[in-house]
Amino acid sequence: MPLLCISLLALLLLPLSLSCSSTRPLEEVQRDYMEIVRIELDNTRGSITALLNNSPCPVLKQKLRHCTANISTIVSILHSLACKMKNLSVSQTDGLAMSLLNSIRCPCPGKLTNEPNTRLGTATRKRRNNPRKSKEAKNLCKTKAILSAITDCYEMLNSRLMDT
Repeated sequence: MPLLCISLLALLLLPLSLSCSSTRPLEEVQRDYMEIVRIELDNTRGSITALLNNSPCPVLKQKLRHCTANISTIVSILHSLACKMKNLSVSQTDGLAMSLLNSIRCPCPGKLTNEPNTRLGTATRKRRNNPRKSKEAKNLCKTKAILSAITDCYEMLNSRLMDT
């Protein structure tokens, strides 16, 4: 029974330990956006759009976290989006991800080790059948969606800070 309680407690506290506890004032995050991040965001969006060559992107199966009316969660959502973008390993987004993480002053948590894949044969067969370009296009589409969500968060942050 105590082992079950410890496991349950670890599962409850794990998301808190992976989150960022940045206490940077929102005004400074907004100023960094206006001076640095916005330029990187525009440049990255342009290069991703050029790479996609106006190809349609399918709807993502996994929903991204979008900013809500609660202004206190904007920094944590931006952090989550920047880490997702960094984990996609698209070279065009490296500068933007680093600028965003430096602005928030919060690094991404280390990658957790995955359990070994027990269905290795199936995964290998799928990989051989799908060309490498489709995975790159999928990552570019995910990146495009993340860029859109980041832009929305900064627009919401700017409008909230202008109102106060």
